[in-house]
Amino acid sequence: MNVRRVTLGEWENSLPATGTEVFHSPEVLRVVDEYATGELRLYVGYRGEQPVGFLPAFVRELAGVRAVLSPIPGFSLSRMGPIVASNSPKQRKRERVNRTFTEQLLETLREGSLLTLVAMVFSTEYVDPRPYLRDGFDVVPRFTYALDLRETDAESVLKGFTRDLRSEIRKLEDTDLDVAVGGAADAVRVYDDYCERFAEQGAEFPTPRAYTREIVAALGDRARVYTAASPDGSFLGGVSVLYSGETAYFWQGGMRADYDGLSVNSLLHWRIVEDILTDPELDSIERYDLGRAAVERLGRYKSKFNPELVPYYEVRSSKLLWVAKKLYEFVTY
Repeated sequence: MNVRRVTLGEWENSLPATGTEVFHSPEVLRVVDEYATGELRLYVGYRGEQPVGFLPAFVRELAGVRAVLSPIPGFSLSRMGPIVASNSPKQRKRERVNRTFTEQLLETLREGSLLTLVAMVFSTEYVDPRPYLRDGFDVVPRFTYALDLRETDAESVLKGFTRDLRSEIRKLEDTDLDVAVGGAADAVRVYDDYCERFAEQGAEFPTPRAYTREIVAALGDRARVYTAASPDGSFLGGVSVLYSGETAYFWQGGMRADYDGLSVNSLLHWRIVEDILTDPELDSIERYDLGRAAVERLGRYKSKFNPELVPYYEVRSSKLLWVAKKLYEFVTY
């Protein structure tokens, strides 16, 4: 297998139609590259002329030490990492492609460096991190919640929700709340709400404001922003959603907001689900990724939607990762 760096145009032309996440898309990578510290490097592994392995990474070097991160922290990129696109129905052949690509990729990443430190968070589609374990990486499991929306309808999905969530959604639908669907300008309003809540807790939300707007604008019809307003037009809350080929991703927003003692977020998530099930423009979407399930309080709420608990993996260069974090300036505005 031959692993080589490619341009963003070559990346776009080579990327498989399925099995990728929205943060692998050239539109997202182009925007991140404008704001991130370090160099965006795109690697593709070829078997002959066929592209079978992919990795977008951000790289910074200093005094012979190289830090490789995929994704880069501080930019609301939950998962990225490698993609291995083997079409073989045989497990043994899929494992061989993954093993060979990983070996060649790591060799390429380390080439010309005294010390290369790597940290990656894989997509949910990348299920075999064993080649990294064998190479001495620390492998840490993470979890997200995904609501399966294949071959179903709104009433069937609603029946799967907990009784209290169903009741809350029905009550909210009977109110005079206005739920609207917008784009980049609304994403900024959701971002501002996020920042206000972080500031109340003495923290600063790391993602740049302009970056949030540009991500949504760059994705076009593969991004939607759902906002809720009271009868007098006051903003109550919102959720930004990004779409890949098969998955809708909760991205930003979801700050706690109540109306008549009811959670506004429950109605927002429900409208997102309804649109996935009924909007012809979203026919390819099979699941709604509700986001990380590690925080117990958030996990208890998300589990009310009857989602599947989906594992994914983080790999990092053992105990030396702190050196990479020191070397790499994670957030640059």
